Amino acid sequence: MNALNRRPAWLNQALRQAPWRTQAQATSLLMALVIVVAVIGTLYLAQASRTAAAGRRLQDLEDQRQTLEQQNAQLRAEIASLRSVPRLIAQAEAVGYRPATTQDLEYMPMPGPAPSVSATATPFPTAAELAPAYEETLADWLTRRMAVITGQIGGVFNATFGPESP
Repeated sequence: MNALNRRPAWLNQALRQAPWRTQAQATSLLMALVIVVAVIGTLYLAQASRTAAAGRRLQDLEDQRQTLEQQNAQLRAEIASLRSVPRLIAQAEAVGYRPATTQDLEYMPMPGPAPSVSATATPFPTAAELAPAYEETLADWLTRRMAVITGQIGGVFNATFGPESP
């Protein structure tokens, strides 16, 4: 039997009487499908463009943040160099300051018993004394730190599991 014979008789009669209805229904279904696909495509493109715009804005903000962090680091380094003791000493000497000597000191008498210790001027420390040079390399420091850590770990294991047996 073919497909037409399997349908109910009233459907076969309705289809034979109004064939334009099936064409109109198929056309309507196709148009509805096209409209749905167009709406979904439009929504997808709108969302994709918003996502792309937000991604670009995020990238711009990250670039701006990185630039500002670099400027902050540069300003911190500049502040540190301006606050360095050797520079401050040089600047003070440039405007006429110098370390005080015993002849430059004046004492104000205070009422009461005289102090038993006489005051003497201490020499101003040099830049090398204030900021000593590093003598230790990174490898030496890491070796020393690893020895301390291994000693601590060994102490924890010995305390937890008891002394090692041979």
